[in-house]
Amino acid sequence: MFNHITQLVLWLFCCISLCIFTIGISWKINTFFNFGYAQIYPVIAIDKTIKKYAPLNSYDKKDFADTGTLQHISLFEDIVISISHSGRGLAEITYKNKKNEERLLLTKAEIVHLKDVSILVDNLGMIWLINNILLLFFIYYFSINNNKKSLRKPKKWLVLMMALLLILGFSLLGFTRIFYYLHTVVFPDNHQWFFYYEESLMSTLMKAPDIFVVIASLIVLLALPVYILGYNVIFSKKYNLINLIKS
Repeated sequence: MFNHITQLVLWLFCCISLCIFTIGISWKINTFFNFGYAQIYPVIAIDKTIKKYAPLNSYDKKDFADTGTLQHISLFEDIVISISHSGRGLAEITYKNKKNEERLLLTKAEIVHLKDVSILVDNLGMIWLINNILLLFFIYYFSINNNKKSLRKPKKWLVLMMALLLILGFSLLGFTRIFYYLHTVVFPDNHQWFFYYEESLMSTLMKAPDIFVVIASLIVLLALPVYILGYNVIFSKKYNLINLIKS
């Protein structure tokens, strides 16, 4: 009984570790493809949001309303690259208006917020690397023990129930509520993180928080097949890592 509980706990932590690994992989791939911004752009009508709110900008950047789609895609990519490189270059991101004049995209408050985001990304990246070392231990442990009859894994219905509970909890709480709550927990109290469209070209360019619902979905959808593949490699006797090495 005690041995079974120990294995169950190890299985659970292994699943969590694998989940963190796959989400990290998905994040990196999505970063490379600019989080699919060019594809998301027409789906959530970012162009209409810019046309509506940019002329109301309180920092005299109403000319942003005249910028085009290609420039918007490029600006989003500039922000993604800066965040992925510890916030370097955020203050130098500019857009060109109709007169071909270069104007700074971000306000000081937006730069501070995005630097906070970059710090969070850096810290999560470090956690991801540490997690990968832990995952190697789990892969080794279950590869060694997979051929033993004593190794008992949870039934499929238990795995499915856990997944459904997570989805149900997420749905009941709502993405926007979770999104805003996490901002209050993660970022410093004296740093602005909520921006109205009328005061922020950054929020307008992203149509926040709508874009983050789609991005989160993309990350999960890409992570899912990687997770399934990893789960099979770790727990399946057919694809057992030790057996594959021996063969």
